[in-house]
Amino acid sequence: MNLLKYLRNRKVGLALGSGGAKGLAHIGVIEYLEALGIPIDFIAGSSIGAVIGALYCTGQLRRFRDDVTNLTLREMLSYVDPVFPKAGLIEGRGFIRFMERYIQRTVKIEDLHPPLAICATDYATGSSVVFRSGSLLDAIRASVSIPGVFVPVRYKDTLLVDGGVANPLPINVVRDMGAGITVAVNLHPRLKSRGIRSYVKSTVAAPAAPVDPRDVELIKEKRDMSSRGRTAVGGWVKAIEQWLPSGKKREKRDMPTIFDVIAQTFDIMEYVNTELMLRYHTPTVIIEPNVTDVMSLNFTDAGRIVYEGYMACAAERRTLVRKVKMWM
Repeated sequence: MNLLKYLRNRKVGLALGSGGAKGLAHIGVIEYLEALGIPIDFIAGSSIGAVIGALYCTGQLRRFRDDVTNLTLREMLSYVDPVFPKAGLIEGRGFIRFMERYIQRTVKIEDLHPPLAICATDYATGSSVVFRSGSLLDAIRASVSIPGVFVPVRYKDTLLVDGGVANPLPINVVRDMGAGITVAVNLHPRLKSRGIRSYVKSTVAAPAAPVDPRDVELIKEKRDMSSRGRTAVGGWVKAIEQWLPSGKKREKRDMPTIFDVIAQTFDIMEYVNTELMLRYHTPTVIIEPNVTDVMSLNFTDAGRIVYEGYMACAAERRTLVRKVKMWM
């Protein structure tokens, strides 16, 4: 008998990072952990990590997955409520309307199981604000407030912006919740070299390590799912192009667009802050999906992104079994 197994804190905490559409990979991670029989006792999430965590804790993740993998550009844009000029390009009411398809307005964070923590950032002080109680939808709206894109959220005597600004990978938060074993999903393992010609159609990459034979059938299912919705990517890029100044083709531009600047600046910030978090709060297992090339707002490539989350876990199967499952 391994007495250490019973003396050790065996509660599993999942830290879900920020990264816009990259965060759909969290779905694949959660589904893989479930398939492997690893329970999730606590979740902490920033930005898209908060969204996916909330959907899981309310039992709506599978329905959301099915919907988002078939999401069209037209449908996505129907929830965008632009405001200009203001503190952001998007008001955010449309986002809440979309989330209300899955989460009722009355749901409170403190009533969720497993327990969930949602991270936002205090605009005035730069400190992380962690929600463990109160309106779930209000906390999510604050957590996804990408600077320059979403209008900040008023909270008490300050404003809140995206949780990824102060804490893009809340490993420390999920530990404070009571987790003894931590699984962290890092959406920013490296920076993409974002040149003038950076927006290209994404492709499904091979896994970083050999796939365990026991995962073959499950991975085939995910690969089939990954092909859904991919035809919409070109339309998304074309739509973005229509918002840009006309007169020159993109290939001939000598300066990045406003979307390039916002995306790359935010990616740099999240990458640097994530590196610091990993240095001081090393997780038990780290999962790093191959989504560096994914544009922050490209939710129409959802099937492929979910697949990458699953494949990243498959590549770490032995580590998950040795460091997590064997301690259950």
